[in-house]
Amino acid sequence: MPDERTDQPIEETPAEPGKKKGRGKKLIILFLLLLVVGTGGTGGFYYWRHRAGAKTQAAIEAKDKKSPTAKHAADQSSDADIKEVVELQPFIVNLADQNENRYLRMTISLGVGESTEKADPIFTTKIRNAILGTITNKTSDQVLTVEGKAALRKEMLEAARNAVDKPEVHAIYITDFIVQM
Repeated sequence: MPDERTDQPIEETPAEPGKKKGRGKKLIILFLLLLVVGTGGTGGFYYWRHRAGAKTQAAIEAKDKKSPTAKHAADQSSDADIKEVVELQPFIVNLADQNENRYLRMTISLGVGESTEKADPIFTTKIRNAILGTITNKTSDQVLTVEGKAALRKEMLEAARNAVDKPEVHAIYITDFIVQM
């Protein structure tokens, strides 16, 4: 095709095929490869971390079942004194560890001496407040051992008894106990 100004044919230089396209394809492939490797690595990290934590928790629970102190805290009354069991909402608290954030999720039930149709909200609020004051001062090292759990149960029972007069709290039962490491 001639140029209208000079009447000379325009020389079209063919575009260098594949230079830009090849480079773009390589970048996309590299990006996808990095994405796959990064996702796999992250997934593997969390899988193995969870698995190691589950093994540690299972070992702790197995140790608790073998221990005679895990059955009852020394200060709890006999089951004959208990007329009703009141389950409290789960506690989720930060433990007092200095170097790392550790969390405790614990559900407890109270063995009380009087049978009531429905637990009084003021009663449960006072008990929860007293127990929270006890739990938040503990470190993970203190509560993960069998002896530590027995001591914690004893302290929580004492705090609950000091918080309310009626109905009398005779026992604390830990029904759920998880420490996030």
